[in-house]
Formats: sequence, C-alpha cells, structure tokens
Amino acid sequence: MVVALMACSQPNDLTLYNSNLEICKKAFSCYETSDIETFKSLIHPDIELQSAMYGEGKVDYVNAVGHAQMYMDIFTNVSFEDPIWLPGVDSETLATDGSVRAYGTWRGVSVETGKSFSVDAYHYFNLQDGLIIQSGDYYDATGLVMAIRAPAEADASAADSE
Repeated sequence: MVVALMACSQPNDLTLYNSNLEICKKAFSCYETSDIETFKSLIHPDIELQSAMYGEGKVDYVNAVGHAQMYMDIFTNVSFEDPIWLPGVDSETLATDGSVRAYGTWRGVSVETGKSFSVDAYHYFNLQDGLIIQSGDYYDATGLVMAIRAPAEADASAADSE
C-alpha cells in the first residue's frame, strides 16, 4: 500500500512538456512576426489540424499552412495575450504525456479595414519528433470575421437580414 501511495504521489516529469512548450510558443510567435517559413518548419508533414472555421473539420499540412499564411496576410500587430499554458495528460493514466494546451486572447488589426479584434481561444498540440502533428483551434472564427468587416459590408449584411 505504501509503494502504491508513493507511486501516485510522484511528480510528473515535465521535461518533454517543457521542450514541446517552447516549440508551440515559437509557432505562435510566427503569427506575430508573419514568419511562415519558421511556422512550416515546426509542423509535421502529416499534421491534422482541427480548424476553427465552421464546417471545415480537420485539415492537412497544405491547408494548415494555408490557414497560417492567410492569418499572417490579413492581420497585423498580432499578439497572444494572457496565455495560460498547461501540460496535457494521458486520458487513462492522467500522467503528463508531453502534449501542450493553451488558453489566451488573440488580438490584432485587420490589414484591410484597420479594425481591431480580440478573441478568446483554446488550442491543443500533440508533437512527434519535435514537430506539431496534431493541433486544434477553438475560438469564434465567425465573430472574428464580423468584428473586422468594413462598415459597408456590415450595413449590407444588416439590410439583408431585415
């Protein structure tokens, strides 16, 4: 019984998590600097990205890079603020498994309209061989688009709904 209790009270080894955390932070910084080449070097060719865009589901490497490039092209002054980084756990053992979870607020400005945005987000990352192989983005993508629309687009949309 004492051995079982000691095994349960052993702290999780966060070495892999800490290493993977730096990779994930570097990937996020690519959005702030519009560095698509570094971003591409951090994701696995077999990545599965759960898109935040309605109805899109999981996308592959080409589409994951396409999403990143789109965000880098249409936004400026991007930052991920008030981040909460957490280690992921194995769903059966609850031991840390090296995966990374993040909560925070993305902020930035639309290049086209000059309107700013702020959207709360949750992301998960599973890594293999030092590359992000699975990831998911959860935030209000539709609300983000609505927040940065030009006034004429917003007026037309309101007239259409009447």
